[in-house]
Amino acid sequence: MGFDKIAYSLPVRAALLLCGGALIAGGVAKWGDFFIVIGVILVLVAIALMFKVYRTMQENSRLMLEAVKNGDNSFKLNEKGIYSYERILQITLNEFGEIMGRQKLIMEQREQFFGMILTNVTTGVVVLDKDNKIIQTNPVASKLLHLPLFYSLKQLERHDINLPEMLSAMKNGERLQVDFTTSTGEVHLLVKAAEMVLGNEQVKILAISDIKNELDAKELETWIKLTRILTHEIMNSVAPIASLSATFLDKAEIKNSNIYEGMQAIHDTAAGLVSFVDNYRVISTLQKPAPKPFYLSEMVESINNLNFIPAKIEFSCRIEPQDLMIYADPNLIRQVLINILKNAVQAIGDNSGKIHINAHTLSTGHIYVYISNDGPIVPVDVAETIFMPFFTTRKDGNGIGLSLSRQIMKLSGGSISLLDAGTNGWNTTFLLEFE
Repeated sequence: MGFDKIAYSLPVRAALLLCGGALIAGGVAKWGDFFIVIGVILVLVAIALMFKVYRTMQENSRLMLEAVKNGDNSFKLNEKGIYSYERILQITLNEFGEIMGRQKLIMEQREQFFGMILTNVTTGVVVLDKDNKIIQTNPVASKLLHLPLFYSLKQLERHDINLPEMLSAMKNGERLQVDFTTSTGEVHLLVKAAEMVLGNEQVKILAISDIKNELDAKELETWIKLTRILTHEIMNSVAPIASLSATFLDKAEIKNSNIYEGMQAIHDTAAGLVSFVDNYRVISTLQKPAPKPFYLSEMVESINNLNFIPAKIEFSCRIEPQDLMIYADPNLIRQVLINILKNAVQAIGDNSGKIHINAHTLSTGHIYVYISNDGPIVPVDVAETIFMPFFTTRKDGNGIGLSLSRQIMKLSGGSISLLDAGTNGWNTTFLLEFE
């Protein structure tokens, strides 16, 4: 043990104080001034050593706190060569440093964990400070709000001039439905607000959810249930009529009677209803998708080879990149493309026109396929019901194609929408979105 450590130890300081005090007392009593001076010197040395120990411990505590602040978990105080409470204090400081190091590690792990959750959840999260400035957000919020980078509520003025103020005014527990239109269609969002104290600061958390898909899914489910009920009831009533009338028509006595024509009319009507209902069974009994990767350009080429697009209609396609692949059921997606292209051909009618497919992918992995034509503009009232089962504007239409296409896209994890007239310079544009 070094001389300085011996000098700073508690027993030495105690001995110096005792000896100094005894010499001062003895000098005052009978030994004289010399012993008083020596006693005073020893007491002063003991006090100086005590002050030095105090400064040393103060410095060690400061060093430990600085190490904790700077995240230096390897810093340790020397626990050897010292006595009594000084060693206890140094051991305590070291344990404090270790505890703080473990807590810091736990906090870092939790921060990474919650950061990963924020990145991967399907809900957009925006954290605002008391001045409604964004202090944290996740990529989903930018995606749902159709912003490349979301850093200020003021950016939302591009969708609605009042939207930033509406979000700023939300209180704890309030809900707000936000609707706006973009180049890729209508957007319907639900925003929920919650308030909490983070550190010493009051913050507001906005949770943003896409309810368009949820609304579409519920509407589609309702139509499927209705279709199943209607087809079941109609078939139960009409199928026996068609069967019995066919049996009667085969009998010789009926063929030569006055009721033959009436029976034939009944049979034809019943058979027509059976055929009509069979068409709608497709909507409620759609096969489960069997997804696999396929090249979109190859599918478009194979559809074009079916030659149902007349020569008077100019058909063009632009796919970027050329080897763009989609992961879905190719048979079902082919049917969607055929349905939309046939609608375009029928809309253009006997006139000359153009049909164009434009497809591209984003860095997020989303794929957008635009199918456009320059036929007549779809009226607003028709556009609102165009995906509804049984709805058609053609005398010979059955109202299956687009409703079936919407169900296929929903089962494929995507969506289909009719964009506003004039989008990208086309009268009519359908958008297929694959996630």
